[in-house]
Amino acid sequence: AVTVPSNVQGIKNLISHAKFMLIVEKDATFQRLLDDDFCNRLSPCIMITGKGVPDLNTRLLVRKLWDTFQIPIFTLMDADPHGVEIMCIYKYGSLSMSFEAHHLTVPSIKWLGLLPSDLERLNIRKDALIPFTKQDQNKLASLQKRPYIACQPTWKKELEIMAASKLKAEIQVLTSLSSDYLSRVYLPNKLQFGGWL
Repeated sequence: AVTVPSNVQGIKNLISHAKFMLIVEKDATFQRLLDDDFCNRLSPCIMITGKGVPDLNTRLLVRKLWDTFQIPIFTLMDADPHGVEIMCIYKYGSLSMSFEAHHLTVPSIKWLGLLPSDLERLNIRKDALIPFTKQDQNKLASLQKRPYIACQPTWKKELEIMAASKLKAEIQVLTSLSSDYLSRVYLPNKLQFGGWL
């Protein structure tokens, strides 16, 4: 793992055999996937984390890698309004910098997980989920009003599932199934069988 450089513009002659890129919301999950040797065991891939809300250089790097390699980009976020917001920053840009969006976004980004619908499908115990706060409800309501969500019916449905349950989950909830469920079962199955939106 290397730190995102401060001069992304200056990166030249990029070469990779990666089949896809995986953007991971949290550093802890990123480190866990590195420990599990996920990038080598599954298929060559590029993994990036913005350690929460990504800074400008992380977003520039994602865009540069996409421009260079034209490989699919997937996001792995918590199943909560904050995770969805972060994913939207990579895909559509931040609200404060929308005028710069074309340099900093990749509209083809796919939502791999953690999907609100996954929680029921995988029979995640209710006591492992976290009840919404007022702030979560407000953030979700704000997301649901954004025009780009309206033109993404599958995303809209996931947000409706989240709104109806008033529950959220961190990616780490998958460890309740087994300690390496994320890298051994969840991600390989999602990537093999097209479980993204």
